[in-house]
Order: sequence, then C-alpha cells, then structure tokens
Amino acid sequence: MVEDDPSLLALTSALLRPHYNVLQASNVADARATLASQSVDIALLDLGLPDEDGLVLARSMRAKSAHPPIIFVSSRNSASDKISGLDIGGDDYLTKPFDPDELLSRINAVLRRTNPQAQMPRQDTKVRLGEIEIDLDSRQVWNAQHEVIPVTRAEFDVLMAIVNANGRVLSRSVLLDAVALSPDHDAGERTIDALVAKIRRKLSDGGDGPKIIVTVHGVGYRLGVTRQ
Repeated sequence: MVEDDPSLLALTSALLRPHYNVLQASNVADARATLASQSVDIALLDLGLPDEDGLVLARSMRAKSAHPPIIFVSSRNSASDKISGLDIGGDDYLTKPFDPDELLSRINAVLRRTNPQAQMPRQDTKVRLGEIEIDLDSRQVWNAQHEVIPVTRAEFDVLMAIVNANGRVLSRSVLLDAVALSPDHDAGERTIDALVAKIRRKLSDGGDGPKIIVTVHGVGYRLGVTRQ
C-alpha cells in the first residue's frame, strides 16, 4: 500500500492484516525500493504522493510487467482521473473516504480475476479476547455464553482498529479515521470516547479483571488483553 497519510496508511494496513501481509510505502521512491526487493500480489496506490504522482509509478510498473494488479485508492474523484488510472493499466479505482469492507471485496475480486493462484484471505477470521469472540467477516461479537452482542457499525470499526493495532496506542484522531471510513460517519474526537464507553459497557469491560480496552491518558487507547 502506497499512501502518504500516516494515519490512513496505519489504519488501513491494520484492517487488512487479518487477511493479508501488508507492505507499506509513503512515497514513490519507497514504493520502487519495495517493489525491487519484494514480490507482491497486488498494489494499492494513492495518486497525490509527495515526490511523484501515483500515475507515474503505475506507468513505470506497467512498462515492466502486467503484474502486480493495481487498485488506485485516491481522493481524486473526477472522471478524468479515473479514466487516466484505468488507461494506464489500473485494475480498479476506489475513491476516499471508502468502506473497508468494500476495499477488501475489491482486492479479492481483482485477485480472483487477474491471478487465481494468488494467496486469498486467510481463513482465521475469528478473534478471541478473553471470553469475547469476534468474527471479522460477519462483523459479529459474542459473549462467553455465545450470545450475540449488538454493536453498531462505528463501534465495531473502533473496536477492530484497537484489536488490529496489537497493543499499540491509537490516538483519538486515528480512531476517528476508523469511523470516518464508514459511510455513517459524523464524529468528533469526543465521540470516540463515547463509542469506547459503549463498547466497554457492551463487552462488560468494567470489572476487576484485565481490561480489553485500556485508556492511555492524554494519548488514546490500546488493547489490554492478548489477542488469540
């Protein structure tokens, strides 16, 4: 994934890592260095990069090979930008802000179409946090009695961003990006605190045992238990 917004790069990579290995680059130079040393199944390219336009990178990739397939992920939403990307040899074009489920679906569709032998998403889609179980595909959460815990789209996105960070502290602004990727976003940083409070209440995360979500005062939130 080539993206110069560090929050979006970190967040999207975290959302994809339960399914794929993700290599990151924040500019064209880093992307070229990565592509020279690594074999990849698919490339997600932003257009507005700090050193060169993503179309330049895509053009040089296509001059060498039809592989890997390319999905442009950009805030540019004009028809001319989309046509330019597809004419250069892009396999798909997704505009920001985007739905993370849609991005994953498009990745899978492009891989099935262009490289049937490529590694498909890993099947370990269920995550355990103590007595809580989460299914990444169905976006459902269960308690110890295997009863479904109802969570909203925004609550699930915030919860999974914290889970996928694997103990790294996520600031409220980064978590706000997780909500902003959803179609129903309308939030400020205080809304993140409210969402975390609702998640904790629904997961019964307020007892004397280990906290699933830990507050790092003045910074943000992190996962407080081991992900299994």
